[in-house]
Amino acid sequence: MYDANFKIILFGDETEGKKTLTNNYMINLFSSRQTDSLGVDFEVKSLSVDNFKVKLQVWDISGERRFRDLLPKYISHARGGLFVYDVTEKSSLTNLEFWLSLVKKELGDEEKFPIIAVGLTPDSVVKRQATSEEGRILANLHGLNGFVECSITSRSDIEKMFEMLSKIMLECCPPSFEPTLPKSKRKEKEHESPGKKKKNKRKRIK
Repeated sequence: MYDANFKIILFGDETEGKKTLTNNYMINLFSSRQTDSLGVDFEVKSLSVDNFKVKLQVWDISGERRFRDLLPKYISHARGGLFVYDVTEKSSLTNLEFWLSLVKKELGDEEKFPIIAVGLTPDSVVKRQATSEEGRILANLHGLNGFVECSITSRSDIEKMFEMLSKIMLECCPPSFEPTLPKSKRKEKEHESPGKKKKNKRKRIK
């Protein structure tokens, strides 16, 4: 059972970095995988954020030109997005405005739809074309909700981008109940003996 269930979209130019993220990592990081032959990958990911158990339905929209018209179709009921670009291909960053125009076309003026810019970094600094500062400035310029760089060879970095977006979505659409107790605390409660509870109660009365 989950405390929150969010649909998110992953969009951006179809670069080598984005392909590596999808093909090499998302299969291993996610609990199930279905492939749409029409340019859309659907993934399901579970994670814990601030003691809330969160389920993410991730729709990865292909950045190939022939599939870009699919993006508006999959925005329906989505709660947030990750704009993914490759720092070794500067055009994938500068195309942010184009991708945002597709996304915002389907959103209402008052609709809360957090988006985080994610720069995928290579092992070699020599290959970099877009600096961290350029990514951060462009994200701020377009009013995005965050900016982060992730190494495509580090799973912890990749996890970070999903956690970051989940935290913002929980703030925008908070569950109407308390978060699930951490396992450690739940175990302590289950194993607490009745005698111990009574003893604690008597102490409080005194």
